[in-house]
Formats: sequence, C-alpha cells, structure tokens
Amino acid sequence: MTVADLQAALAAVSLAKSPDDWALAAYRLAVAQSESARRPADVDEALELLDKAARILSAERAPVEHGRILTAAANCHRARGNHHKTLELFERAAGLLDARAPINEQAGAHINVGLARSEAGRPHAGVEAADRAIDLLTREAETARRLVDGTDGEAAETAETAGIDLNSETDPAEEVDPTGPTEETRRLLGAAHINRAQARQALSGLEDLELAADDYRSALGVLAAESLQAGMAAHGLGATLLELCRRDSARWPAGDAVAAFEQCLNVLSHRNFPFHHAVARHSLALAYEARGEPGDPARALNSAQAAISMFDPRLHASHWRTAHDTLARLTAVLDEARPGADRNDHIARLLADIPETERDNLLRDRLLRAASLPATGQKTDLGSLISSLASLDADDYRQVLRSLIGVLMELPDRLLETACATICGVHAGSCSPQILDEMLDTVITERLFGPQRVRVRDLLEAEGWVRP
Repeated sequence: MTVADLQAALAAVSLAKSPDDWALAAYRLAVAQSESARRPADVDEALELLDKAARILSAERAPVEHGRILTAAANCHRARGNHHKTLELFERAAGLLDARAPINEQAGAHINVGLARSEAGRPHAGVEAADRAIDLLTREAETARRLVDGTDGEAAETAETAGIDLNSETDPAEEVDPTGPTEETRRLLGAAHINRAQARQALSGLEDLELAADDYRSALGVLAAESLQAGMAAHGLGATLLELCRRDSARWPAGDAVAAFEQCLNVLSHRNFPFHHAVARHSLALAYEARGEPGDPARALNSAQAAISMFDPRLHASHWRTAHDTLARLTAVLDEARPGADRNDHIARLLADIPETERDNLLRDRLLRAASLPATGQKTDLGSLISSLASLDADDYRQVLRSLIGVLMELPDRLLETACATICGVHAGSCSPQILDEMLDTVITERLFGPQRVRVRDLLEAEGWVRP
C-alpha cells in the first residue's frame, strides 16, 4: 500500500470508537512515511503518530505492539543520527518482545540492539546482543526441524513461542522448510552474523578479526548467494582477510581475500550498485597488490581504474582520493618494470599473458564498462585499449583479438559497431595495416560462425575496410 492509501485507512478509523484500530493504522502509516521520507518533516510527522500510538497501545496493555512501535521510532531516530535515543528505544523494544513475540521477531530486535550498540561505540555489547539473536535463531531452526520430523514434547511446548500453529489444518511441512531454517530465519541469521562480525572488526584484535572472518563465512553459508546481504558479507570477509594478511596472519592467505572480493562483485554489479561496486573494486585492487603473484600489479591497476571511474569526486571525495592514491602507487610500480608504457599498455600485456578464460572475463568486464559510457567516452575508451593491444607482438595481438571479437558478439550491438570502427581506425593508422587486416580476417574466420562473420565483415566494410 502507498502512503496515500495508509493515510486514507487512518482517516477511516474513529479514534474515539476504535482507539486500538486507530493506533495500529497510525503505526503502519508512520512506518511507511518514515521509510519513504524525503524531508525531515516526514520523520517528525511519523514520530508524532508513533507517540500517539504508543500511548494507546501501552507496554502494560499490549507489550508486543508497543515494542513494535518503539522499534519504528528507533529507526526514525537512527535516520537522524541520534545514536543514544536509538539504542534506548531498541533496548526497550527487545525487552518487551522477548518471550512474547515470534522468535524471528525477538531475534530481529536483538539484531537491532547489537547494531545500535556498535554504532554507539560499544562493540563488546554489540557482540553480546548478536550472540543472543544467533542463539534464538539457531534454536528456532532446530525446533522447526523437530516439528516436521514428527516432533517431541519439547518441540510442542516451544511451538507457540516459535510462532507455529500446531492446530492449523495446513501441513506443517508446508510451513517449515524440512531441510533447515525458513528463508526469513536464514536472512536474519545472516544479518546477525554480519552484525557480530562488524562489531568484532571494531574490536580489532587479531583473535577478534579471525572470529569476524568466521562470522562472515557463516553468514555466506545461510544467505541466498545472489542477495545484497551476501554481497556485503563477502566484502566484509575480504576486508577482514586483507587486514589479517597485513598483520602477517599465516592462517589467511591474500588469495582468500581476492576470492571474497570477486564473490562480492558477482552480486554488487556496476549497474545496480555502482557505489558499492566501486568500493569492492578498490578493495580487490588492494587484495591483488597484497597477493603479489605474476600479473597481479596489472590486475590491481585494472581494478583501481574501474573503481576511480565510478567514484564522483564531488560526492565521494574521500573514496576518490584513496583510489587515486592506489592507482598512482600501482602505476609507479608497473612503470618501473616497463618504462615508457602507459596504463593501457600494462593492461594489454596482462591480457596477452593470462589464460583464455581469465582474459575473456577481463575483456568482458572492461567492455561492459565501456558500453555504459556516452558515445564519445566509449570511442575514447575503446580507442586507447585497442591501440595498446595492436602494439603487442603479432602472436600476442592475435590471441587477444580472438578473445575480443568473441566477447564483443555477446554484448550490445552498438558497442560492436563502435569497436569495429575503432579497429579499422587503429589498423589504418599502424605501420603495417595489411598484416593487421589479414590477422583480423583470419580471426573472424576462426572465431565466428556464418551469420556472425557476415555481420562483423559488413560493419568493417562500412568503415572502409577491404577484406584481404
């Protein structure tokens, strides 16, 4: 329902005749209004409604409903940055919901408390609240399993607390996942592990960081792989492992941090989550730098370039400066190894040296980023990349060109058109255009099938290319 719908629903209830119904309608409107707030006044209005609802549905008359109202008010104060008030309300809500609300809701309340304690600079207390949430959710999952399996007396006694109606005509197996926790329980369990991990990171001791890494792994084990939460957990894991690597912890090699950030980027795409994607890209660059395997400086350079291209220095000044410093440091290292080469030359050399699967993935990523640029920026980006590729040795250029043509066929047609025009221009401006054009024709014959060959050759010929 929209805010307008909820406003109409509230107006249709008489405060004098049905105060409880009015309070519940006011609560629902306040939650929606605060979540969609565009100005401070919206939050103020939501808090006024919640205050009125809390007086009607008091802690003595309706403890669960009152706890929910306090939770909504705490979220309003959190949006304002009022950490002290947020924590006070979350703790009061958790006290009311404990042993009364369904277990998932009880656990959610303790997750809120843990997060608020950490934000208020009390990470030890944050860990304790997350411990409570994880214990509740773990017991709820075990109760659900026993209920589905045929159940024993203890499970029946706890069913009411778990929020499961044993007298329902619905088959319990349809209400509870027989292989483990429900989707909502998994989501909450993942959130609890993430919150505990973040609190442990704030404590920053070596043992705390290792426990944080275990928590992030636990979160990834219960969350849906494609969820935003899983992406954030993977980034948290990578950041924790990277810090452990910096402290020379033998338990966590830098390669594990690389894998975690790559997993994160599979979820946090540059289209759907540009800022988070850029942060993860920069983190991946640092992980490559720490790993230090052959080609890693160039991999790190490519990742840092991707990050800085997505940060707006006006909105993300601190992140932009940090990524810029990383890019400058990596460029200096690579320039020392290959004097006179520019950044695209280093990327071209990397593409020639890595296995085909990794080369295809790196090109796909680079070309997708180019596809998101305006026409002028797209031409410039492709022109600099393809010029560097064409400066490689003939055998190296041939194998990279083969991957480039293949990947282009998967991407938007407009990008293919721009790339074909760019290739023609680069070849025509080289010192050996005939050799490069013969190589291009051979690659097209080998890499593409009938209709694809015709399409690419048509595009090339429209740019003045003459088939050798």
